Amino acid sequence: MTDSAATASRAGSSSRTVADLQRASAQRLALNPLLNSESGWRSLTARLPRLSGPFPPEPGDGTQLADRIGKLVAACGDQADDAEALADALDHVTRDPGLALPLRTVADWLTARTLLSDAELDELKGLLEEVPDHQATAAAQACLPFLAADLPPHCTGTWPTTLHLLRRNMLPTGLPPLLAFLEHLAAARPAQESALHAWAGKKAEVWGLTDELHACRASAAEFVLPERSPSRVMFVLLPDGLQKDTYTLRMWHREGARAKPALRDEDTQAVSHTELRPTVAQRLRQWVQETSEAVLDDLCVEFWLPLPLINEPVWDWCAEATQAAHPARTVLIRSLDRLQLPTIQSAWRARWESLMQASEEAETPDRDVATSVPDDGESDRGTTAPRRTQDPVILKSPPSDKEGRLQFLDALRSGAPAILWHRLDCSAAFQSAALRLIGAGPLQELPDRISALRADHRRSTSADDAVTDITLLWDDPTHTLPTLHSLVAPSEARVL
Repeated sequence: MTDSAATASRAGSSSRTVADLQRASAQRLALNPLLNSESGWRSLTARLPRLSGPFPPEPGDGTQLADRIGKLVAACGDQADDAEALADALDHVTRDPGLALPLRTVADWLTARTLLSDAELDELKGLLEEVPDHQATAAAQACLPFLAADLPPHCTGTWPTTLHLLRRNMLPTGLPPLLAFLEHLAAARPAQESALHAWAGKKAEVWGLTDELHACRASAAEFVLPERSPSRVMFVLLPDGLQKDTYTLRMWHREGARAKPALRDEDTQAVSHTELRPTVAQRLRQWVQETSEAVLDDLCVEFWLPLPLINEPVWDWCAEATQAAHPARTVLIRSLDRLQLPTIQSAWRARWESLMQASEEAETPDRDVATSVPDDGESDRGTTAPRRTQDPVILKSPPSDKEGRLQFLDALRSGAPAILWHRLDCSAAFQSAALRLIGAGPLQELPDRISALRADHRRSTSADDAVTDITLLWDDPTHTLPTLHSLVAPSEARVL
């Protein structure tokens, strides 16, 4: 509970970090064209409460935009409530939720300085410097009560998450969420256990919460950080039963391991074939803009497609939507038609297990036998034991051609979980490139190898037609769709 003004010049102090955030916010706001207009400025300031300090000048008095924005941020930078008010006003006026995120972190800093001394904040920050962002998120979710509100969007890293927990309501046990958070981290990170326990123990003693802390420590002892899993975005395109070349687009996303809720469902939308590309790109772009960088660092995009769309250039759709700094790590194609074939489920799972086992065994140099296309008669043996030598299947023609479509359906009906083809020409050069890709490492890493190949090709100036449009269908039976509820006409819906 100290006044940080006395330590403002000290390196590493909380006040200096607040000043850095304020400067960064002012620079970003000065680039917004709406705030550079008189109407936008008046709309923003009209939503702010009267501040204790001097109010920034109005437009038209000769003051530069950057100076006016800087004065406004400084006027709102002494009190957490003022910083939150400015952030709320920016959200309302600009309709850009990301613009005010640094100000919300400033508000958390200002609140933290009323609860902890600068020395305590610096010590805590030093203890948490080596904690990865995803581990901090997992520990924060574990310490909060069931059905608690999600962490807000500005909690993009370990330290912003820590500051935010200082402002959360007390847990039902009476323990502040920050101390519960540190106990969970201590249990999961043995190397820092004693230091985290010591810091939390000192604060619990000051706040008269020693018994509550020890109870939390006992309950958190079994906490284990979940393995990090890719954030998963799923686009499902269901054929419309009434209109040709019209599809129902559904989107789910999961933001890493043990996210709450585990899988979010976005609005369902009817889309014509010609509008699929821009609609998917717009949805993915919006999700990327609203998602933290820690989530985007490990991103997998899945396209669940019916047979008429199985050869669409979904890689290009993603390239248009994701930022250069955060490209989709993996783009997968999944088959909707496979889910409509209940008789092949056992063969599908058996061949998947065989594929995963093969990835652990030494591969022979000659892979021609291991990638044969199934015979026409094999489609009638959906429940027979699969032959490992069939996987992955390499098509001799793209599935948009008649011959390639028959090959694709035969492979699907025989339960093949992995199918490779070239979108335009499954030439001999492509066949050789596909064989090299399959034999280059464990089969379970094949999607990553293909993703890296396509990303490198996109950055390269030399064209290689054999790999430009290489495509992989990768159907993992352990990661399938959520339950797809039947669409019901509004007149038939039950009124609650």
